[in-house]
Order: sequence, then C-alpha cells, then structure tokens
Amino acid sequence: MKSVRLRFAPDDEQMHPMHEFVVDHEAFERTELHHWNPTVTDRNTIVFEVFGSDIEAYEAALAETERIRSYEVSQLPGDSFFIVVNERLDAAGARQTAAVTRGDLIVVPPVVFDGDGAVSVTLVGTDDALQSAVEEMPEGRGLEIVRVREYTGPGSVSAGSLSPRQREAVEAAVDCGYYREPRTGAVADVAARLDCSTSTAAEHLRKAEMKVMGDLVDGP
Repeated sequence: MKSVRLRFAPDDEQMHPMHEFVVDHEAFERTELHHWNPTVTDRNTIVFEVFGSDIEAYEAALAETERIRSYEVSQLPGDSFFIVVNERLDAAGARQTAAVTRGDLIVVPPVVFDGDGAVSVTLVGTDDALQSAVEEMPEGRGLEIVRVREYTGPGSVSAGSLSPRQREAVEAAVDCGYYREPRTGAVADVAARLDCSTSTAAEHLRKAEMKVMGDLVDGP
C-alpha cells in the first residue's frame, strides 16, 4: 500500500468558480477542503477552510455562483474562516471528483486549492488503484507526481515525538510569550526557566520545532 501526492492545475473549464475567485483576488491565499460527504451524487456537501480575511467578498462570490445551493460561514480568529457548502456538481466537477473518490482509494485531507491555480491531493491505495487514478485524472496543465512512498500512517503533530526536555522548553517558551505576536519573551527567559545556558535552550527549541514542523509537513 502506498500514498501518492499529486499536484495539478485544472484548465479554465475544470477550475471551480470559487477556486478561480481565490486565484483572482490577492486577499486570499488558498482554500483547504477538510471534509466532504462520502455519498457523492450530483450534489455534494463540503467543509472548506479559506485563508483570507475578506469574508464579505467571498460570501458575495458564493451568492453569485449558480452551482452553490447553500452555505454557512464560521469565522475564526486570524486570517481564515470555515465554510460549509452544499453545491451541485457540474460535468467537469463530477469527472474530477470521480477520479479521486473511487472505491479502492482513500483521499487524505486536506485537498489544497492554491492561489496559483494548482490543486494538491494525497491518495492512499494499492499500486494498481493509484496508477489508475493518475491515468484517469482530467487533463490539465502539468500533472505532477510530487511524492510516492509506502504508507506509514497518518502524519500528526504529536507532543509525544518530543523528548521531555524539549517539551519542557516549548512549554516554557509558550508561557513566557516567546511564540506570541508580538513576541514578549526571549530565549534567555526560556533558559532561566530551564536553568541552562541560552545556547542550550535555543538548541532544545530548534530540535522541537524541527520535529513538529516535520510531522506537520510530511503527512501520510
């Protein structure tokens, strides 16, 4: 069993109108598809996270998109918000969805719709199923196989991957404001909490950050 990470750019006819909206507006960075109804027919219910702060503009675009039947927005602190959408699939959307919702494949969320027009998706399955999915992907601009490897389980950011001393350093850094914006603490504050040198405290934080970021990016 393997996982494959694909990246492709749908052509103009295949691109979802709301993805096109994100591409055309600098206020938005990307959208991430986190959840969807596994029973996909000519309608689909999906949950997106939209990375951008202009909620009013995004809602206005949704209201003008014919295939969107209903939606509801949940605002978050910061520059992103969640949205649940019920939409009607057109022919292009149905073909694109069918290629990655086969019975012998698992789609690992999130599916990322970048501001440059590209779509990134991770699939898990047998060699034959993955090969068939790649062959059946709708034509676009530059289908890229980003990564193929043995599936080793879901990637996760886990405190258990840190050593006790690294976890202690991270807890001290959070408590003293090292990770706040604006930053209100320094490595010296972490070192004082750990009763060690600043270079040792900095090393603990670097190694902890390396593990956490690696877990976050590496994925399945």
